[in-house]
Amino acid sequence: MDKLRITEIPDSRPVRMTIAFPADIHRDLLLYARFLAEENGGDANLGKNPARLVPIMVARFIERDRVFLKKRKEQSEKQ
Repeated sequence: MDKLRITEIPDSRPVRMTIAFPADIHRDLLLYARFLAEENGGDANLGKNPARLVPIMVARFIERDRVFLKKRKEQSEKQ
């Protein structure tokens, strides 16, 4: 019998975390959100909720960390 290519649906439910940022990082996050909102035609929601940027920034950081990606691949090969 043929099998479907998708064998498993990954868990994509969001996980809520509470993080405390140093004041200087928080200021930079607010400034980054403001600049981004200005570039995108004044998205007021982004300026009011810069926390929406944090998951995107963390994801981009992780996907560019070559050592982490190598170790994650090694880990998955062991299992």
